[in-house]
Formats: sequence, C-alpha cells, structure tokens
Amino acid sequence: MINHQRFQKGFEVLKQSGIRKTPQRLAILEYMATSESHPTVDEIYKDLLGEIPSLTTATIYSNLKCFKNLKLINELSFGEVASRYEWATSFHYHVRCKLCGKIVDFHYPKLMEVEEFARIKTGFKVNKHLFELKGVCRECQ
Repeated sequence: MINHQRFQKGFEVLKQSGIRKTPQRLAILEYMATSESHPTVDEIYKDLLGEIPSLTTATIYSNLKCFKNLKLINELSFGEVASRYEWATSFHYHVRCKLCGKIVDFHYPKLMEVEEFARIKTGFKVNKHLFELKGVCRECQ
C-alpha cells in the first residue's frame, strides 16, 4: 500500500536525520502520509486531537516545517490565509473547487516547457512555477 510506503520513507528520513521520533511527530507524519486531501494545520489538529489530547497547533506547525525541510511534504498557499500541505510526490498541478475548496492533483508534463520558454525569452534561471485551475467539482455542480 502506497501510504504505508510513504510513512516508512518518512520514518527512515527522520531516522537518518537523527530527528527524535516523538508520538506527536509520528502521528503527524502518518497523517500526512495517508492523507488524500491537502489539509491545513487546523484540519490536522481537529483530526488528531482525539488521538493525542496534548497536541497543539504550534507542535503541528513545527513538525510540518521539519518535514518540509526534509522534503517530505510541500506547502501550498493558494493565496489563502492558511497554507495547505501535501505529501511530496512528483511535480504536479492542482485544480480547486471554488465552492467547497476540494483540491485534486493532476499531471500535465507539457506545462514544464513554460519554464524553458521563459528562460529563453527572459534569460532568467527559472526554478519554480505555480499553476492552479479553479472550477466547480462534480459534487458541487
């Protein structure tokens, strides 16, 4: 199962980095490894609070920062107040429902050519681009 593999990968990265494997950290790691959504810190907090009553949003923020530095997760801002997080996989794009906020990943390799085109036209060394589509999901239509 892919989620188990993600968790194992994350666990090994923590181990190799010499980072303590606290119950809170492992719970957040497992949550992110198994999440099919793009949760905010508040969503993670609400989902894990019953499992770990001592959990705080500060603990979640610090652990997500750690995971981000280890390149296990990506932080997505979408111009919203709260960032969303996802397990780091191959480069992809997002389509977001403007009614319910649901986010779905999609791959479109041709868009990577935009970086090369921009480099040729401007002389910039482009190292990142963002592309997001907005619409209405099936459930909200």
